[in-house]
Amino acid sequence: MNGIATTTTSWNAGVARLVNPPRLVITKLARGATLGRPNDPDQQRRVLLTTLNRLKEDAPLEHITLEETIDP
Repeated sequence: MNGIATTTTSWNAGVARLVNPPRLVITKLARGATLGRPNDPDQQRRVLLTTLNRLKEDAPLEHITLEETIDP
């Protein structure tokens, strides 16, 4: 692997796919809550760990969409 490994988490799948980062995690969450509901550390941890674990793999990778939602 060359360079610095990077990863992206985004709620905006359309724009993120246009940029086409080497590692992309798309959430179904809202703007301002890309990593999860406010005051929901369990959900935020799940999203963040999924994103960070992508760094262990050589890019480019298929984009993944998490089924996490903002609804309780």
